[in-house]
Amino acid sequence: MTAPPSEAPDLCDALRERMEHERERNPRETKRSALRQALLSALRDRLVGPGDRLPPEAELARRLQVSLGTVQSALGQLQDLGLILRRRGDGTRVADGEPIGPNIWHFRFRLRATDRPLRITDTRLEILRTNDTGPWSTHLGPGTHTVIRRRLSGDGVSLGAEMYLRADLLHIDDIELSELEGVNLRTYLEAQLGQRAHLLTTRVSMEPLPLRQAAMFDMKPEATVFRIEARTALSDGSPFYQQAIFAHADDVLLEF
Repeated sequence: MTAPPSEAPDLCDALRERMEHERERNPRETKRSALRQALLSALRDRLVGPGDRLPPEAELARRLQVSLGTVQSALGQLQDLGLILRRRGDGTRVADGEPIGPNIWHFRFRLRATDRPLRITDTRLEILRTNDTGPWSTHLGPGTHTVIRRRLSGDGVSLGAEMYLRADLLHIDDIELSELEGVNLRTYLEAQLGQRAHLLTTRVSMEPLPLRQAAMFDMKPEATVFRIEARTALSDGSPFYQQAIFAHADDVLLEF
């Protein structure tokens, strides 16, 4: 009796098609970013689910015609988001209710409906400069700041995030936006700056979502949201960023 075919080739075929679509949509996109986006869309479309094993790294590299380093880098970025688990001797699996990893830092969201960790599988962002003043000014100081604004979604839930940084830390004209989609933004910026960050303060409140944020993030206006505001500094003691994250309290729970 012939053994059933492996699921790995089917997943590899799907990933290859999605990577090709990504590169057609954005010819400047790196293979690492295209693979990361392909994997995110496979998770979003449930081609693989919690606990499922991904093909070995060497097989992914061979079937997708990319280097092993590209595969390892893309998987590492998904691991930083808490979406997958990579263990020596056990390969790579889709995460399923694992403890918060070191790169997730201080909290994550769980779905109220299922009590599973929220999986962010889609990111839309914009980067701009601003001279406006606000809560971030006390931490970062006066002057021009860089704003990274993200619309995040996954598992049918939408979130919003605004990160303010000193303008001298990030040359926004040199950034390809696709490189920031579907990554742990803190660890990405740490790598770019060659410094580690540490958390200074975290404040959590529940409040009606202001109309401005609702419009920016395609969220329900005036609904009660968790607002998580964090201030961080770099290893040399200088201010790094101030970030506010908004999530509908009816959709998610906070886990620390």
